[in-house]
Formats: sequence, structure tokens, C-alpha cells
Amino acid sequence: MTHGRKKPRQRREMRSPFVIALMRATKHTPEELASIMGPMRACLKAVREGVATQLQFEVLQSSMVIAEAIEHSGIVRGLADHIASALQACSAIEARALTSGAWQQTELAFTELDALATAVDLHEYQLQQLSAGELHRIVQQTMARTASTGGNVVRVSETDLALMAA
Repeated sequence: MTHGRKKPRQRREMRSPFVIALMRATKHTPEELASIMGPMRACLKAVREGVATQLQFEVLQSSMVIAEAIEHSGIVRGLADHIASALQACSAIEARALTSGAWQQTELAFTELDALATAVDLHEYQLQQLSAGELHRIVQQTMARTASTGGNVVRVSETDLALMAA
């Protein structure tokens, strides 16, 4: 019998608030930026070459949605037109690629490729300006918004991202 005593709970490891704040306030290192941008650039290359899978296209499209969320957050401003052009290109590409019901790579217009390439470069600039905490918050909000509007949130593993970048 426990005689009314509660079971002891295991305590979580407590970190200093200063350490937590410091981790969230630091900007990404060049290596971290490369690990974020590598798969994204590989997906853009696959789309450009006409060999992209649906997952690769969705990674590219998701990065544009995150770029739009960064623009709306007000941290990095002035890129809305470029990002909107890239999102319009993504919508047009997706509509053509899914006309048969299954993903089939489609022909791309130069304007679509240019809009995507420009937006990927600008997204890298955005990421250089954000702290780790700001990026994490924006990504979490974007995922929650997508899920709440009936969208599908797919988590891509580090292995999958590494394979895309290779």
C-alpha cells in the first residue's frame, strides 16, 4: 500500500535560463546553413533537371512556405514579391505534375525556374539573418498552421535529407 503517497516523478534536467536564451539567440554557423541549404539546392537541381520526385518537390515548396512565413514575421522584409512568384510557380508546377493523379515530372518554363532559383537564394539570405530560436518558432508555427488547415505535415529524416543532397 502506498498510504496516500504519490509516486515520485523523475525530474527533467534543468538548464540554466541563460544557456537556453543563448542557444535560441545565436545565429546559424556556415556549416549549419550548408546543412539546411544543401538538400534544398539538391531538390531545386532535381526539379530543374526534370527528375524530381514528389517528396523533393514538396521539400522545395515547403521551404518557400517557410520563406513566406519569415517575411510575414517581419524579421526579414522586402522579399514578398519574389517569394510569391516562387509559390505561384510551385502551384503551377504541382497542378501540371498531378494532372494524371500520380506525380509525373513536367516541363518547366524559364520564368518558373528563375522564380524558384531566386527565391532559394533569398531564403538563404533570410536564414543568415535569423537566430536559431526565431527559425524554430517560425517552422513550428508553419507546421501547426498547415496541420490545422487540413494540410499534410511530413517529417523528413536526416537520412532522407542527406540522400537528397547527395
